Amino acid sequence: MARLRNGLGKRIANMPGVNATVKDEATRRAYKVRSAASGHILSGEFQRSIKVVKASGPHRRQDWLVAINHPWAISINWGHIDSKTGRPVRGIHAIEKGLE
Repeated sequence: MARLRNGLGKRIANMPGVNATVKDEATRRAYKVRSAASGHILSGEFQRSIKVVKASGPHRRQDWLVAINHPWAISINWGHIDSKTGRPVRGIHAIEKGLE
């Protein structure tokens, strides 16, 4: 059975090229989310809120995240109930498309 050493992930993350590769992957996924969101009525605002950011914290300095900063991101992505009509509004599921 394989055994992993403590701190192995940190050692690998600090190898040359790994951080850049992780950032490139996050950038690629952010592009896919932006592309999937392009058909939404608020697409400009929603797309501008999608950013690739470096994770904060002492143990996360090698991580990159796709952050969505739009106040209605959850409703846009997964759907909601229209407050005027009471009818369900389907989400665009852009986040899931970024994971494909």
